[in-house]
Amino acid sequence: MKNPFYFGNEVHDKEFCNRIDELRELKNDVGNGINVLLYAPRRFGKTSLLKKLQNELKSSIDTKVIFFDWMSVSSIDEFLDKYFHAIASNLESTSDKVMNLFKDMLQIRPSITMKISNSSDINYGLSFTKKELDSSFEDIINLPFQYAKKSGKKIVVIFDEFQEAEQFGIEKKLRTLIQTHSKDVSYIFSGSKKSILNAMFSDKNRAFYKSVKRLVIKEITLDDWVVFAKDKFEQTAKSIEKEHIKTIFEITNGFPYYTQQLLYHVWQECEQSVDELMIEESLHLMLEREYDLYAYIYSSLTPNQKTTLKYIALFDGKNLYSNDNLSEVNLSASTLKSTLESLMKKDICDRIDDRYYLVDPFMRYWLTESNG
Repeated sequence: MKNPFYFGNEVHDKEFCNRIDELRELKNDVGNGINVLLYAPRRFGKTSLLKKLQNELKSSIDTKVIFFDWMSVSSIDEFLDKYFHAIASNLESTSDKVMNLFKDMLQIRPSITMKISNSSDINYGLSFTKKELDSSFEDIINLPFQYAKKSGKKIVVIFDEFQEAEQFGIEKKLRTLIQTHSKDVSYIFSGSKKSILNAMFSDKNRAFYKSVKRLVIKEITLDDWVVFAKDKFEQTAKSIEKEHIKTIFEITNGFPYYTQQLLYHVWQECEQSVDELMIEESLHLMLEREYDLYAYIYSSLTPNQKTTLKYIALFDGKNLYSNDNLSEVNLSASTLKSTLESLMKKDICDRIDDRYYLVDPFMRYWLTESNG
């Protein structure tokens, strides 16, 4: 029987748990022309949420959605080439329409290229000289706005992992163009590196300062997971009790990716009904399989960073600046502050209010098993 739980890539349709309120809020915001900054830690279901939003918005005849992942970009030239492909492939359905429409709309008239992939998909691209880079940049960034004006349709641009744009020094240029697009084009900037995103959107000296509404994705509640998990087990002639779902929820800190992952392995272990031993064995199996990854991350850290990781795990990230707690691990407050900041920049730990936590909740168990 096929395992009803899924992890590793985006989840869709019946694999998707809740996020009803977030979807409704995002639809209202982009419908009203509001630009949104969407933050969530890694493996929190952010991209799956955005893809679900994209699919639901695309069902409207009056809305076009452009989804672009900045993680795949290594240069400005590559950004322009890939962003043009995202625009062309999402706004028009045939190659003839793409060629005719954008040759009219592109001011500098660069050469539009088309390549057929092995899967028979068309990859659109642009060819321009270095001298044309600045004018090409402006031209391509303005394409969604020009299309909106020409077609009368609402355009929504989703920039996923937007913090990666910081390295190219284009924030001011990008913001200058985007702010002229008014309500015709709505932008969702999303990412998982909170420290970089905060700097980009909260520093008054940065171009995107106070230009967006902020939306932080929160954890899916235990009650939602109970309904979701029990239904999946029952549909496959198996059972799991609420207390066991709660145990899984506490192990994973409610992170959707890790919750689905642990549920997947527990379902594999289960023949009829789940017990605590199955959860323990599933967790142990997962830690064994991820040992090399965690060992690699851990080996790249300084001695103080390693101590701080163990410290977070030991006290569940709470009261870390307490003198009594610090004395137990021989750390000073100043050293702790610098190591926490460096671990957050590495995206290994994060903070909610006054509590620090490991971004990968399973790493806490690996630290305990591997390092005592």
